[in-house]
Amino acid sequence: MLSHCADLYRVSLVAATLRWLGYTERRAVLVVSRDGFILWARSSERALRTGAYFRTSAGPIEIPSAAGPNQVQKLDGSRGEISHGPGVWFGEPVREMTILAEQYDFALSLLLLEDTTYQRRCEAEDASEVVDRMASMVRRHSR
Repeated sequence: MLSHCADLYRVSLVAATLRWLGYTERRAVLVVSRDGFILWARSSERALRTGAYFRTSAGPIEIPSAAGPNQVQKLDGSRGEISHGPGVWFGEPVREMTILAEQYDFALSLLLLEDTTYQRRCEAEDASEVVDRMASMVRRHSR
C-alpha cells in the first residue's frame, strides 16, 4: 500500500511511510539501518505512547540478529515479511516488513505491533489540565 502511494504521489517510499506514520492509528515504527545498526527510527504517535521507539541519539543501536536485514535468506529478493515473537524487536510480537535498498546502502524495516489499549499513568492533576489536554487531542485528531 505504501509503495503504491509513493508511486502515485511521486515521492520516495521513506517519505510516504513517514507521512503515514504521522496520521495512522496503528502502532508502527520505521527503522532505517545499515551494517547491522539503526541509523534512525521514527514511531507513530500511538507506538511512542506505548514505549515502542528507539532512542538513536544516545548512540548506535544494533539491530536484532533475527531482524529482516540480517535474514537475507528469508527475503524474496530484496523484500520480505517476517513475523517475530516477543523479545526480538520489543517485548511483544512484531510483524516486520523489510526492503533492502542496495542502491542507497541501507535497509528499511517497518515494524507493525499489535494494537493495545493505552493507559496513561494518572497523577493528581487539576481538572482544568485534564480538560485542556483532552481538547488538544481532539483538535489534533480532527485535522
